Amino acid sequence: MSKKLLLTGGAGFVGHHLVEGVLKNTDWEIVILDCLTYAGNLNRLTDILIWEKEKHRVKFIWHDLKSPIAETTHKMIGDLDYIWNLAAESHVERSLEDSIPFVMSNVLGTANLLEYIKHYQPNLKKFVQFSTDEVYGPAPEGVYYKEWDRLKPSNPYSGAKAGGDMMAFAFAHSFGLPILITRSMNIFGERQHPEKFIPKTVKTILEGKPVLVHGVPGQISSRCWIHARNVCDALLFLMEKGEREDIYNIVGEERSALDLANRISRIIKNRDLAENEIEYLDYHKTRPGHDRRYALDGTKLKEMGWQPKFTLDQSFDKMIRWMLENKKWLKL
Repeated sequence: MSKKLLLTGGAGFVGHHLVEGVLKNTDWEIVILDCLTYAGNLNRLTDILIWEKEKHRVKFIWHDLKSPIAETTHKMIGDLDYIWNLAAESHVERSLEDSIPFVMSNVLGTANLLEYIKHYQPNLKKFVQFSTDEVYGPAPEGVYYKEWDRLKPSNPYSGAKAGGDMMAFAFAHSFGLPILITRSMNIFGERQHPEKFIPKTVKTILEGKPVLVHGVPGQISSRCWIHARNVCDALLFLMEKGEREDIYNIVGEERSALDLANRISRIIKNRDLAENEIEYLDYHKTRPGHDRRYALDGTKLKEMGWQPKFTLDQSFDKMIRWMLENKKWLKL
């Protein structure tokens, strides 16, 4: 019998890639729960190539998780096998301006979803709390955080995500719910909101403006990067192999912001950025809560038998060329 997945935040950037991956690689039914904030866009779903053929397997339900899921909504959802919780506010700068929406979505929203599972989904097989590398805080050079390293979030966004993670673990322990946590890093891919670094850099170069890079020469911000399709593949793997009350880092490849900006420039302009095309921002002065480096250790999933199907080299350039052919997603 086909499985049924509830995917919160399924109209978001990562969420719609997961919808595409599940439709391509399984026969599951998908229920999307989304409140369609500025970051959610149903056009993402209708834009994926497999949509017209497989959309009968997808049901969309509007719901804001800042409110409890009532029995009427549960009847629309039905009994579930899996839940992947991606509903979240996820932009550091916005969290620095106002932390309350992040607490409401990432902590209260998670708690409401957990209460729903406790009361209405007694036969649930797996619940994934989808989290971030930022809950560990900044990583010194040479340090890659493992799953059970201490948490030290350094901005309201990551603090709220850590709060949601702790609620998930509390419910797993108190009520025996089949909850696991995944932590990933900077995810890239098609149809990403243009406020994010990669599409924002593409748009900036096309407009002939200086590219904003956090850091100063010799100390540029660095992240690990992974394509959303790899993330979906890891989640599908964990539906079979993941254990309750455990954490799994989903890890890509480390690159500095300037490395990626130059790579984008080479695709668009056939050269690296000139110095006068770069605007450096000393993050210690201009962006409190900004961490120069995040990094995760991916040994655990690798030893379990999972590795990313697509390397950064295989997916990054292809994605940038897709963006150049689909400029509507850059809001040019």
